[in-house]
Amino acid sequence: MASLFCPSSIAKPGAELFGVQNASGHIEYLEESIIVDKTFVETARQGRAPEERFRFASNCAKNGCGHWAGEGAGCGLVGKIVEAMNRKAEATLVACTIRDRCRWFHQQGATACANCDEVVRNLRVQAA
Repeated sequence: MASLFCPSSIAKPGAELFGVQNASGHIEYLEESIIVDKTFVETARQGRAPEERFRFASNCAKNGCGHWAGEGAGCGLVGKIVEAMNRKAEATLVACTIRDRCRWFHQQGATACANCDEVVRNLRVQAA
């Protein structure tokens, strides 16, 4: 099986852009994901961080990610999101171009999808 995607990746060349934040703060999913290149990333970094406006997916880093809870548990972030947002899955899911490769969907199923459209990354680092 191919590596699953993290649906909360950073903007980097080779990542898939699969959603854009709308004016209400929700993610609108693209009909087709777009593989971003260096030019897109450089342009998107002008102004507000692209991770706060777009949703990117790339291979799950597993042990290379602070949210990784181990091979048996998987991504710890999706469980926190589902618990905090507590939205139940709808009978019909919105179309998503990465669902079949999405780590969150593989772990939490439709419940992950129900809680996904308000997730954006905040990459700001607090000063020490």
